[in-house]
Amino acid sequence: MNMPVSILKVAAALAAASLCGNTLAASCCGGGASGGVILPKFNQAMWEMSLSQEAYDGSWNQDGDSRPASAGSDLSKTSLTLSYAQRISDNWQLSGFIPLVQNQNHYSGGEQTDVTNIGDGQIGVWYETFENVTCVYQVNSWQSLKPSVYLGAALTLPTGVSEYGDRVDNSFETTGNGFYRLDANMLIEKTIYPYSVSWQATYGQHLERPVNEESGKAVTPYDKQLGDRTLHTFSAAYTFFLPNLAMLNATLSHTRLDQGQTKYDGVKDPSSGSEKQGLGLTLSYSSAVRDWIVKLGISQAQSGKGVDKTTVSNLGISHVY
Repeated sequence: MNMPVSILKVAAALAAASLCGNTLAASCCGGGASGGVILPKFNQAMWEMSLSQEAYDGSWNQDGDSRPASAGSDLSKTSLTLSYAQRISDNWQLSGFIPLVQNQNHYSGGEQTDVTNIGDGQIGVWYETFENVTCVYQVNSWQSLKPSVYLGAALTLPTGVSEYGDRVDNSFETTGNGFYRLDANMLIEKTIYPYSVSWQATYGQHLERPVNEESGKAVTPYDKQLGDRTLHTFSAAYTFFLPNLAMLNATLSHTRLDQGQTKYDGVKDPSSGSEKQGLGLTLSYSSAVRDWIVKLGISQAQSGKGVDKTTVSNLGISHVY
């Protein structure tokens, strides 16, 4: 299994911290992406608190063959993530998140570990290429078809506990992966009520780091760099308008996450690298004035190579100012 990257998959991939988890149009009520939460177009600040649980059920090897989990084992990760976004000008906003992670691992031999610590955080910036909200109720001209386009950048910080030190005995106890990562992000979304579609793309590059210790044991020093990372998410949503002017939104999403081969002292390891595809379903309720949003979601890995089989459940609440 590949636990060191699991926190990034939770926080950045199918979910991670977002106002609506891409379940509502970002330009209208706020949205989510790997660079943190995204503010609605004319709001000044927002926060979100989300609770997610990631359960493991085996893995896929490098050939894509399914491997069951060890008999009697039960591995799970719970994350409480706090996210915040602040507008700094008409078209620019800053955002970030920091998770508190708990690993609860019961192994087949009867051994168990329970580790709680800070996970890897992230800070980011977004630029809105549009001047007005693009959500419409009907198409009156070609301008009604104009989407919202966001361009962003993010930096993942290795604030969590990684395997490159003396604080853990194995990779299942880590709360972070121990590497800085720079991301370039793009988010395109369009809403013609009651329908919404969005597409997000992220390209990330890990920074090389020196290693002289692994899981509490000294090793011959070497330099390590995780492979480049690409993420693509496509979402389609339907909005139900409630009698009290509140909104209930249902979103289906498909995510593909690929990571290139790891380099050791500049040489690629042909046995490394991974890919993962998953499906997600999210329900989101927003108040009549769109200042409070509650969401409930679940996502499940469908196929992969060199990764764990995971199911992620998420409950979040957000407030916009």
